[in-house]
Amino acid sequence: MNMIVSHALTMKVISLSTRILCLNGQTTYRIIEDAALLGKSLGYSVSVFPSWNQFVITLDDLADAHDENERIPPLIEVLDVTPVGVDMNKVSQASVVLDHVCSGSLTLEQAYKKLKDIDKLPPVSTLRFVIMAGLGAAALGLIFGATDLLTLVAIFFSAAIGAAARKMVARCTHSLFAQPLTAALLAGVVGSIFQKFNFDSTLQLIEVCPCMILVPGAHIINGSIDMARGRIGLGLARLAYAVLIIQMICLGLLLGLWLGGQSLAPNFVGQPLPLVVDMLAASLAVAAFGTFFSMPWRVLFIPVAIGAVAHSIRWGVISVSHDVVIGAAAACFFAGIVATPLSHKLKLPFAAVAFASVVSLMPGVFLFRMSSELVEIYKLGGKSTELILGSAVSDAMLTMMICLAIAFGLIIPKLLIDRLFYEAR
Repeated sequence: MNMIVSHALTMKVISLSTRILCLNGQTTYRIIEDAALLGKSLGYSVSVFPSWNQFVITLDDLADAHDENERIPPLIEVLDVTPVGVDMNKVSQASVVLDHVCSGSLTLEQAYKKLKDIDKLPPVSTLRFVIMAGLGAAALGLIFGATDLLTLVAIFFSAAIGAAARKMVARCTHSLFAQPLTAALLAGVVGSIFQKFNFDSTLQLIEVCPCMILVPGAHIINGSIDMARGRIGLGLARLAYAVLIIQMICLGLLLGLWLGGQSLAPNFVGQPLPLVVDMLAASLAVAAFGTFFSMPWRVLFIPVAIGAVAHSIRWGVISVSHDVVIGAAAACFFAGIVATPLSHKLKLPFAAVAFASVVSLMPGVFLFRMSSELVEIYKLGGKSTELILGSAVSDAMLTMMICLAIAFGLIIPKLLIDRLFYEAR
């Protein structure tokens, strides 16, 4: 009877830890490996079979394998979980608990209690979330050339009210897409108001920068990693989820502008920033996304430092090559090399650390321009000019190339380092 109770308690600990890690942004490979290592340390064989909305866990007692008559039947549990969140604090704390169980410093009963407490941890405070959303969007505006104080204040205000609205919407509905749609809609409305007052040439940044902080980069990276590891179904599902969020952002922005009787403002090309200012702005953007991912203050400086150096590499490459794609690839390759061992050391999800470090490289401006140009092509029909068509294609290709540069730049060093130093163990 005691063996059966231990069997069941082990499954409870493994299933709860898997649930926490899945729901909060841990990579699929790490979830599977952590469950297997925990099971092995307790004398069990554990397998996890992941899909988009279910994780199936099997647990078998290795100690009884020699005696078929007394063998306890394998346990199978189906977790109804969907990997749509990112909370680095929960992932870090849950991973530490699993390590302590493996080392024998925690009993299963103690571990289960701690995991239940971790599962109930709240995200960062609403005030911190709102302020950092505004500062992060303003930092992105600065990176893209908005140096006027009034423009930066407008971006801060728009992103902050969008963040507050996201928190209110989250209390009213569990829809996966209501929050980004609402925040982008408000950004469009605010942008249309500034257009009516014939604001200066940086108007487009007031409209798009509050939307850039909504881009689900961690899900894009996790989906890309799953694809690279051969988990095609789960990888495609993650990427499809990210694409749907991006569509909601584009829809909300354009709808908000339309409600105000406007369309996306003309393109704005800012002047390159001095290196020090560029690094400081990138650091602030990284800190904002660290907040969105509930990163504890004590480790927030790590992605901030990675992001600052990565952005300096991008700045230097662009200064020489004048190619933003190559600059993004070089910066992300560095971030991938540094973030991989740190994510293992600190028990943090790689996708969240890596994306937070390179968030300022995301091609949000080009993506939203493309969306607006596609709407114009639809409205003009056969009267569309070659200029609009060319701009739409150019922005689409630039968006795709930068996204590929970011994905490959982060994932290739991660897979190589994991294979050489972690998976081999």
